[in-house]
Amino acid sequence: MPTPPAPSTRPSPPPAEGGPSGRVGLRAGVVWTVLGQGLYAATQWGIVALLARLGSPQVVGTYALGLGLVSPLFLLLGLQLRSVQATDAGEARPFGGYFSLRTWSMGLALLATAGLAALYPQAAGVTLWLGVAKALEGLSDVIYGLMQRQERLDWVSRSTMLRGGLGLGLLAALYAATGSVALGAAGVALAGLGVLLAHDLPLARRLAPGRWWTRHIPPDLPRLALPLGVVMGLVSLGGTLPRLFLERSHGSAAVGVFSALGYVPVAGSVVVVALGTAFTTRLSQRFAAGDRGGFVRLLGQLSAAAALFGLGLVALSLLAGERVLGLLYGPEYAGEGRAFVWLAAAGALGYLASCAGFAVTAARRFREQLPLFAGVTLLLTLACAWLIPPYGVTGAALAGLIGAGAQLAGSLLIVGAALRAAPPTPSPSPGDA
Repeated sequence: MPTPPAPSTRPSPPPAEGGPSGRVGLRAGVVWTVLGQGLYAATQWGIVALLARLGSPQVVGTYALGLGLVSPLFLLLGLQLRSVQATDAGEARPFGGYFSLRTWSMGLALLATAGLAALYPQAAGVTLWLGVAKALEGLSDVIYGLMQRQERLDWVSRSTMLRGGLGLGLLAALYAATGSVALGAAGVALAGLGVLLAHDLPLARRLAPGRWWTRHIPPDLPRLALPLGVVMGLVSLGGTLPRLFLERSHGSAAVGVFSALGYVPVAGSVVVVALGTAFTTRLSQRFAAGDRGGFVRLLGQLSAAAALFGLGLVALSLLAGERVLGLLYGPEYAGEGRAFVWLAAAGALGYLASCAGFAVTAARRFREQLPLFAGVTLLLTLACAWLIPPYGVTGAALAGLIGAGAQLAGSLLIVGAALRAAPPTPSPSPGDA
């Protein structure tokens, strides 16, 4: 077998401003990302609210269980290639390597989805269709990495808004017409296919013309990305574990209630994730340049915004939690005010943990995250086993709070170690003026 050529390490020239791939800059990128992630999260909440209003907690629980089963799998096999691309400041690897690796991994994930559907027959149809939707989303996501590296977050946001809006509309139409949540999930998959073909692929061709598919994937790429993929799979599994324990001990209705309540803290996480996504490339550039002060300042700004949203969420849950739940979902959910407060606290702590996680990724400390999240997942599993059987939805919220606290503490330790190990910015000599 011939040896594949080594990837070029020379950075690509920046695209011309104002051209088809002109950069939008950090501030505009933040605005676009907040808008895109905000509207996308609203559509995901809209799916849950629609199922809660038209169906029952059992219907919401079935959809949430299917989503919880496929999400960790696709994040694990997705290998977080978007983040690896976005932090590849020198653009050392061609896009074709990322795209080909993601295509193979999504095919493998679809095969594993069939096995999950067989293990959970009560949610088999939903699981299969959401697996297809996640595979298509995975192909779009690796294109987002290309767009993010070129600072075209406006294109990324437009895609997520289209996918979310179409997914909500098709799910609503199919569920209202048939009463089948599985067919509703098929609408989500159809929306992902349409956005990929009509929007993402044509725009990606403008950024990376030429051949994408290759059998010669750079061998260091999967080795570099696998730890981060495992980490993201563990992170997603952390969101799934409470649902699995609730389904086993309290049934699908409890899963539905927990999932519906959990979407409210997502409102704040949308802003945090949007800011973190927009800041990641700049954070990686500061770290690669040895600019410790600039790195810390950017992280401080991100963390301050996250803390503000977290405090607002906790205040809302304390002052008007039951009223908000009743308005959003109906009287079946309004009595869970205590659980909502603990979920809000867990969400607020999770916002700060996400900020630290973005910093860890920007510093390209991929391998260090694996033992951290393995430990967090083990701790969360023990907390779920201890708290959920006796306390139900409230126990699931308390377990999430414990997991978020452990994630924040460990991530900060990794960031501190990375900053101590990074060489400082060299001081200019007198003759450099």
